[in-house]
Amino acid sequence: LPSMHYEYMERKTAKVSSDFHVRFDNAYYSVDKAFLHKKVSIKASSTVVRIYSLAGEFLCEWPKATRKGQWSTNPEHLPDNYKGFSQWNGPYFIQKAQLIGKNTETVIRTILKSRPYEVQTYRMCLGILNFTKKYSNKTLEECCKQAIALNKQKYTFIKNTISVVADDLGEAGYRHSTSAKKESVRGGYVMPPEASSIDTLLSRSKALADQMREEVDE
Repeated sequence: LPSMHYEYMERKTAKVSSDFHVRFDNAYYSVDKAFLHKKVSIKASSTVVRIYSLAGEFLCEWPKATRKGQWSTNPEHLPDNYKGFSQWNGPYFIQKAQLIGKNTETVIRTILKSRPYEVQTYRMCLGILNFTKKYSNKTLEECCKQAIALNKQKYTFIKNTISVVADDLGEAGYRHSTSAKKESVRGGYVMPPEASSIDTLLSRSKALADQMREEVDE
């Protein structure tokens, strides 16, 4: 028998994001700033996550996260001026939030201060702001207002309540109103009720089968 116990290694290629971290198995691991926006190779066992360049150069090693959403950050991986180093930074998210409203800005500012390193909050900020792709600014503002009132200024609270807030606001709660969706289907062919009856469907199915048999015979 081998002297060393076999250890299964999981492999994955990932891109270092604007927050200087890669995501692996629902956790985040920092990589040196020199590899920002570059693809790296990840090899992980049940206890260790090792990160390499695509050329095979060893970059860093981390204990494998023990919970979902855990962050592992080495401050030496971050540039000294990381807050202004990439598009993702505190001022960027605050500026985006200000365009939506004061409640959204308050929530974003709170989240930016909620982790040991600001970069660990960027994905949450982006997730909150991206809700405006589906919901209206008014919906996000109201949702953030409720979060502030309940002292639950977190991404998970916004995610779990924004659809309810949108429904309460009706068409004004969504980025694209339902009337616009209805308008897009106008002019389409409307089938008469009898077209969907079981007898009609069976008849059409039989006719199609007979046609296929004729084509085969030919």
